[in-house]
Amino acid sequence: MAVFLALAVWAVHLLPVSLTTGETAQKKPLPATMPGGVAVLDFDGDGKLDLFFADGAPLPDGRGAGNKLLRNMGGMKFEDATAKAGLGGSGYSIGAAAADYDGDGWVDLLVCRLRGVTLYRNRGNGTFATATTAAGIDNKGRWAVGAAWLDWDRDGDLDLFVVNYVKWDAAKEQVCLVNGKPDFCHPKHYDAEANALFRNNGDGTFTDVSEEMGIASHKGKGMGVAVLDGDGDRWPDVFVTNDRMFAFYFRNIEGKRFEECAFARGVAVPQDGNPVSGMGVDGQDYDNDGRADLVYTALRDETFPLYRNEGGDFAEATSKSKMAVLTRQMAGWGVVFADLDNDGWKDIAAARSDALSATGGKGAAAKETPSWFRNKGDGTFELGSGWEAMPKAMYRGLAAADLDGDGCLDVAVTALGEQARVMRNPCVGNGHWVQVQAGRGAVRVRVDGQWREASTAAGYASSNAGPLHFGVGAKKEVEVEVVWFDGKSTVTKAAVDRVVKVTR
Repeated sequence: MAVFLALAVWAVHLLPVSLTTGETAQKKPLPATMPGGVAVLDFDGDGKLDLFFADGAPLPDGRGAGNKLLRNMGGMKFEDATAKAGLGGSGYSIGAAAADYDGDGWVDLLVCRLRGVTLYRNRGNGTFATATTAAGIDNKGRWAVGAAWLDWDRDGDLDLFVVNYVKWDAAKEQVCLVNGKPDFCHPKHYDAEANALFRNNGDGTFTDVSEEMGIASHKGKGMGVAVLDGDGDRWPDVFVTNDRMFAFYFRNIEGKRFEECAFARGVAVPQDGNPVSGMGVDGQDYDNDGRADLVYTALRDETFPLYRNEGGDFAEATSKSKMAVLTRQMAGWGVVFADLDNDGWKDIAAARSDALSATGGKGAAAKETPSWFRNKGDGTFELGSGWEAMPKAMYRGLAAADLDGDGCLDVAVTALGEQARVMRNPCVGNGHWVQVQAGRGAVRVRVDGQWREASTAAGYASSNAGPLHFGVGAKKEVEVEVVWFDGKSTVTKAAVDRVVKVTR
């Protein structure tokens, strides 16, 4: 059923938002290569998925208010709702993380910035209130790239993990040359930072538990975060990609502490032993064996490493899956597991481009097109078609969501200095589908033999708080199971081609 999709062209829709970087021909401050994430959320509860874009600002002061909230009007039409919603913000933004942290039924938003984070609480009337100080979330002015909402202590409230990058001081920025031209400096020139963990107190406030839970003692150069129950003990773990450093795997020890065990789990570094430029990451079960796997993007000649979960430990499957040969000459940022052809197997979609500037030493060669990799269902992938007409650009954030309600996943991408785009899925000859909207406290969802982690963290600096999408091929009825924070499950039968709402 995926053959027709593979031959069809995806329509491109330009959105009224463009990423500001702050770079010039002569000055390439490091933050300018880092925007910008996209968050998918239904902020107004009308059943249509809206889009929030984190934007940069002029540098070196990093002041600006370019963030955008686009309200979905249906039919791939979006209107700017930023001012009315109160989400313009201020300061240089990198990414966003959406989730209902206070349990009132409305999706809230955390914006990750060059100098800390900002928490916006959804009032439920189409507007947001800034709640950072009242909630007690203090990232201590650190450069936050992304974040993940997760219930690591399994008390029913969403806690917060913030991924921090490096220490950056505009006054100390070096001049780095690539092929004789100013360009972004290598991450080796900057000191690492620790990530942060905040416990939800259940009353709208949070407590910083980074030190006592074993997070603060591990400094890295974080770029992406995935939440997954990697060892099947029903306690959510956290995987963090680092830029030219070994990755982190924080194993959740029954909510009492986290143990960093990336080497023991086999995911600290690819098989050749060289740390890569770990970028965006996603953790989902791509081979339908019930265990969450990992994929992340990196730069050219580093491939997009793919790790297969073998029951707590991971085995690198980049070469065996054909992802090594497919991605060797690619550089990537945002990445997600998403069943784009509804055949019951999760494909991989990636936003691509170099970390170096398109006006620097590599010039236009830094620009690339996005790519998707079709899961053949036998453990291997092939390059998907239909995206060849996409113009080359400096793509960054990416999210896959059914934006037009036709049962097929569309893909939203951002690009430095250019308009964000939605690639509309042609949805020709596709299989059936089910989208599961699980209630508060869901951690994993199963549709027949397929599993998805319920985390909203997705790819690079991005987030997806929409329903969990499952392609089911020719099936007409499926069994849906939602696993809750306390380990209990809700199982129900459901017809296909619809959104299934499951609450406790």
